Amino acid sequence: MHDARVVAARILVLVPAGAWVLLAPAALSPYLLIIWCYALIFSIACLGLNLVFGTTGLLSLGHAAYFGAGAYAGAFLYRFADIHSFEVYFLVGILTSTLLAAGIGFLCVRATKIHFAILTLAFGQIFHSLFIDGAIFRLFGPLGWALYLVGEGSMYIPRLTILGIEFEPEEFIPAFYYVIVFAFCASVFLLWRINHSPFGKALRAIRDNQTRAVYIGIPVRQYRWYAFTISGVFLGLAGALYGQLDRQITPEQLDWLFSAELVLATVLGGTRDFIGPVLGAFVFIGLDEIAGRWAIGHNIMMGLLLMLVVFVFPRGLAGTLDLVPGIRKVGLLMKRKWL
Repeated sequence: MHDARVVAARILVLVPAGAWVLLAPAALSPYLLIIWCYALIFSIACLGLNLVFGTTGLLSLGHAAYFGAGAYAGAFLYRFADIHSFEVYFLVGILTSTLLAAGIGFLCVRATKIHFAILTLAFGQIFHSLFIDGAIFRLFGPLGWALYLVGEGSMYIPRLTILGIEFEPEEFIPAFYYVIVFAFCASVFLLWRINHSPFGKALRAIRDNQTRAVYIGIPVRQYRWYAFTISGVFLGLAGALYGQLDRQITPEQLDWLFSAELVLATVLGGTRDFIGPVLGAFVFIGLDEIAGRWAIGHNIMMGLLLMLVVFVFPRGLAGTLDLVPGIRKVGLLMKRKWL
């Protein structure tokens, strides 16, 4: 009986979701499809951040550095190695962000609570300043410095080949959409497994009571470092996807304000529910799109809309929806024997 209900719950959720994934390019206008792609990418970034923030209990204000590194690394590769393959661009971006997160995380996890947040903010701003001031570009010689002077730290990426195929401009976004969907589904699957693994349970134990975690033998600092590094992998993945979708990379993607947006969207959705960051990311992108209709006072409208959502959903989007009996029942059935 229970197995039948689990299967029914999966069908109820997965069939409409799968149908929408397949039909979205045909159902949405080109502009709305791009917004939908941005929301999926932002969701990956929020899920990656929440491994450190919600699961481990550490507030990072510097995760924009790993998002930006994922985009910039591939851009430099294209400019100075003449690489036109998205797959190479993608892998280099993830590798760069992972190494950067591992190095910075190794130092940051030595601190906790507010000191950890300050350290991540400091390292993030240092990394941001390297692009604003052009120091990174100087490493590539006169050509790199000329590139900096032209774009003031911004870089342009053309449409790259996907699996060796060069798509026409009108065909590229619908084709790239499925790449984003695949990356999103893979990220959700992997992070779900991590979150429900013994490692994920150990991270939650560290979050809830660090002293008790130490006494039961959990290597707290080591596990925090692992979580930080893994988080950087998914931020780099999101950044690489963003770089190819937007094709214009700017230092704004490295600034602490973008880190704050990631934190805000994650909190908006709910940090203690796995699906919370996804809901928060989609709502945040939607609110930003609505606020963008006001050329003057965009930030005021965005602030007002965010306050409205916070007052309507004080427990976070996922937490409030969980109070609805029907949705709660389906959610519990989805979790049962899911993996």
